[in-house]
Amino acid sequence: MHKKKLALLASTFLILMGGCASEQAIRQDTTKMTEDLRTGPEASPVRSVTNFTPSLRCMDNTFLMYGIRDIVVITEDIEDKTKKVSAGTKDMLITSVSEMTKRSRAIKLIAFGQDSANLITFMQQAEQKSMFQVLPQFGIRGSISQLDENIAKKTEGGGIAIEPFGGIGKAATAAATILGLDLTMMNTADLTIIPGVMSNNSVTIMRSGSGLEAEAGYKKFGINYQMNLSRSDGMAQALRNLVQLATVELFGKLTKTPYWTCLGADVKDEAIATEISDWYQSLFAEPGEFVAYWQNQMRIRGLYAGEVTGVPDDGLRDAIMAYREALGMEKNAKLDLEFFTAYLSANHYEVAEKAQGILAGYQTPTAKAATQAQKDTRPINLTVNAVKSGNNFKRGEEIFLNIKPSRDAFVYCFMQDENKDIMRFFPNRFARDPFISAKGIRLPKGGEFHIYANSIGAREEIACYAANRDVFADLSPKVGAGDFEALGVKSMAEVEAEFQQAAGSSFGAGKFSVIVR
Repeated sequence: MHKKKLALLASTFLILMGGCASEQAIRQDTTKMTEDLRTGPEASPVRSVTNFTPSLRCMDNTFLMYGIRDIVVITEDIEDKTKKVSAGTKDMLITSVSEMTKRSRAIKLIAFGQDSANLITFMQQAEQKSMFQVLPQFGIRGSISQLDENIAKKTEGGGIAIEPFGGIGKAATAAATILGLDLTMMNTADLTIIPGVMSNNSVTIMRSGSGLEAEAGYKKFGINYQMNLSRSDGMAQALRNLVQLATVELFGKLTKTPYWTCLGADVKDEAIATEISDWYQSLFAEPGEFVAYWQNQMRIRGLYAGEVTGVPDDGLRDAIMAYREALGMEKNAKLDLEFFTAYLSANHYEVAEKAQGILAGYQTPTAKAATQAQKDTRPINLTVNAVKSGNNFKRGEEIFLNIKPSRDAFVYCFMQDENKDIMRFFPNRFARDPFISAKGIRLPKGGEFHIYANSIGAREEIACYAANRDVFADLSPKVGAGDFEALGVKSMAEVEAEFQQAAGSSFGAGKFSVIVR
């Protein structure tokens, strides 16, 4: 009789509990509580994602579109300041950067150290050991800075105690945890933080009572990115996605490229509009930087044939007028915020071609010169020799070169050292512009890097290759790798073959042997 009574009471209890507190209802309530805490009353568009890998690939294409390359960054260990997240955050960052630069090879990431003292040691060692004496320009530092567990939690349930048989009950629970990651970029020259180049994002992880599944929510630019997590994924997968998101944002800000498009946002968002305005103002920080930016961008688009000097000229005026017209804007040469915003929103593969057609219709001398430069496929004669007479050098002697094309050209220079390693030393992280006018240049230009004869008396080879356009994007990864980095080729002949194929009939080559006594 007692057993029948207990069974009836238990059955009644479960029916009542099923009606008043389902796990789904509790989960929905907790989600609302968390969103209220994080975002307030505004409604945000929701996008379901599995990861941000497509955004990384999008950034790779963006780097190509904007001519970004030879960005060298060193990263310290990314520590878990909360001491509760067991994951290889730095390794996740390395993987993300690798994915983001498959085609563009825009970024070279150096992993080093456990603290700033090790970073300083690395800088000193690099300066002593490198034949070219070059250093990374930027450094990443940061940490897993936040882990607020169970910031919103709701439990509903109940039970019946029956003496002397014990009790029976049921409960539904949902809880939310916020995980935060902060990364900043610094100048390695003085270890100062670069203003505005940072990423501070968080993810909300919501688990229900079953523990079998969870959801992760990321918010950026008024967009909620939602993903499902299985028990095997856990917090580590949520962190990996957070690192991917931070990678897109951090390097987008560093290179001033429209990274928000890779996250599904646009310039209508107030935060993006503010950031564009900040970028626009920051271009005036250094004398000539603003004009140099536009000279470089217009030359990438095939509308400007002059040098990147930072000094405004008629060629830049014509290029800007043509590009504004191609964008459907008023025909003038204003480099205002409106044009900068439109420029960062454009598909330049389409707009540049239209702008080139418009420029061809202009009758000014500079417009004709820019148009002719794109069409001139005559072979380029390239002269490479030492500033001092002859090619004999003492061991450890510094080398200076004169490089002079027969006409304006895009030039890439390589050196095969005493170990038979081949490295590109021009253009480089300090002088990213491969354009050399017919007047020629001297390399190295300043004190950013140095070239020294080897210390063992071995012969070394220098070769420069020229074309009527920038052919870097057409090179394979084994030749188009980063500056001052050993390439995946065994001979200069392999490098020359690729440049000859990419440059076509405009190809030119200049060679110089370094004989070390």
